[in-house]
Amino acid sequence: MNKFKRELDSFVGDEPRFKKSLRRRILLRIKDENKPRTYASKWLPVFKYTAIFMLLLTVVTTFLIVILNENGREIPNSAPASPESSIMTDSKTVAEIEIFTSYEEPLEVLDFKYDAMDRGNHEYAAYPLLIDPLAYDGNDVSRGDVIVYEAEFFDGKQRTIGRVIGLPNEQVGIVEGQIYINDQQLDTFYGRAHRAGINSNEEYNQAMTKNGAPQNIDSMKEVFFQNTDDFRLAENEIFVLGDDWFRGSQQTLTTSEVQGKVIGYFKK
Repeated sequence: MNKFKRELDSFVGDEPRFKKSLRRRILLRIKDENKPRTYASKWLPVFKYTAIFMLLLTVVTTFLIVILNENGREIPNSAPASPESSIMTDSKTVAEIEIFTSYEEPLEVLDFKYDAMDRGNHEYAAYPLLIDPLAYDGNDVSRGDVIVYEAEFFDGKQRTIGRVIGLPNEQVGIVEGQIYINDQQLDTFYGRAHRAGINSNEEYNQAMTKNGAPQNIDSMKEVFFQNTDDFRLAENEIFVLGDDWFRGSQQTLTTSEVQGKVIGYFKK
């Protein structure tokens, strides 16, 4: 009550008489108090808190980017890749094997009798192979090349062959039997899991049923649905595997371990 009197005294002033001027002041004051709030004043608090939220979000995002970069991780691109950019092809490599009836040095013959590259017709084992040991003198290894290298077997080191899949500095991964290079699907005849002319677990099970071997159904499931975490090749490394994923091996080699390129069959 005392507070109200003080405010009234302050408003009325030293002249307590109810003059016309005092009446106008009171009416103007009442009119101002009853005036509706404008649109801007109504939404000003909303705009203020929205601005504060956006500022905080920017600070947090910047902080996360700095932390991830310090840990050596790449910031993923939020935009989805186009269908064209998510597929990698190889138009130069063909499944057919060239046949030679003669050769000269430095070419050499390798009598390879293992089914690591079998695609259903005993490929690379039906006849001796013609090798070019100087193919990569001054030339880089290419994806799809079938190369010669040494590998450790139960009876010691032996020369073997495999197909080049990953090249230096590339990222390689396998998801349910499908090879990916730098997150791109390798869409080639050698880009998926394969077993002796068969390209899927379903096709394999059908073949087992047809051949009267139902006990072998799903025996190749792990091959056709193989998963391998992404890994990065060094600047002097390549990734090699056999066309037959069950019989062949998967190897990461240095380029210095490559002993030559298979250029075809040698038939006398």
